[in-house]
Amino acid sequence: MPLHRLLPLLSLAVLLSACRGTRGDTPLFVLEDPRGDDHGDGQLRYPLRQDMGPGSLDVLSLRAWAESGGTRFEATFARPIEVPTRRTVDAAGTTLADQARLGFYTFNLDVYVDQDRREGSGRTDTLPGRQLVLAADSGWEKAIILTPRPYEARDVLRKRWREAAIAEAQRTEGSLGEPALKALDARVAQRLDTQVFFPTRARVFGPTVSFFVPESFLGGPARASWGYAVAVTGASINLRVALPTFLGGVTTPPEQGVMVLGIGPGVSHERFGGGRVGGSSPQSPVVDLLVPPGIRQEDVLGPAMPPWPAVVPAPEGS
Repeated sequence: MPLHRLLPLLSLAVLLSACRGTRGDTPLFVLEDPRGDDHGDGQLRYPLRQDMGPGSLDVLSLRAWAESGGTRFEATFARPIEVPTRRTVDAAGTTLADQARLGFYTFNLDVYVDQDRREGSGRTDTLPGRQLVLAADSGWEKAIILTPRPYEARDVLRKRWREAAIAEAQRTEGSLGEPALKALDARVAQRLDTQVFFPTRARVFGPTVSFFVPESFLGGPARASWGYAVAVTGASINLRVALPTFLGGVTTPPEQGVMVLGIGPGVSHERFGGGRVGGSSPQSPVVDLLVPPGIRQEDVLGPAMPPWPAVVPAPEGS
């Protein structure tokens, strides 16, 4: 084979080998999801955008490998992942690639990890804007949030949690002085550090994104005995206030969520369509959801919104 044809093949082999674990090629666990279910509750429609369409946010699998110092996760989608370009996005000349430095920009991937598998243990809420509640036997101790702008997303979550903590403290204690506010800030920061991790080491290759989570966060490599609740949302990477539409408004606007693209009635370039009008609870903008056998994604995300159970990986060889 001519040398000029051999070199690209060698480069591809090096890339693929770099994306494999250093402790062998056998994954710790594999979670799989059906193709073609990236429609939320069954009515969700993609925004009118060329960079996002059916299959773009359709997660097919989540795998994990033990690596030195932690765990490498790989999520594979039904279509190649959109890579940010050098297109300018503001008057200052900032480009899409400047904003989304991890190599993707259209989605968030949430992984809520139930480590103790005990009913009534762990948190059952999800990140702001997801509008989902986990089942009592699937409460999470750790959350891994893969998002295009991890540092900004962390700051937004800290602000949301701080606002909620202040509101709760005012409800129970009345006015808060400076010492009380400082103690509250310390508790929020400690909770964020120990419970939520935003990966900053990621690599995109085709339809797959690989990301690293240190063992200092999970307490060791990921385990197949844990429960995993995995959700995909559209990413809103511009930190701006969303204006309401004439069709009832955006159900989950970016200012209320953490980097999540909302959903509303009708169709739009700025959000997902297929949103419901009315109802007693906000509609979830989740596009794709992993659920255990016997549970329907459309039911979990539908108007009744029953609690969402985590998935425990099947034993190897089953």
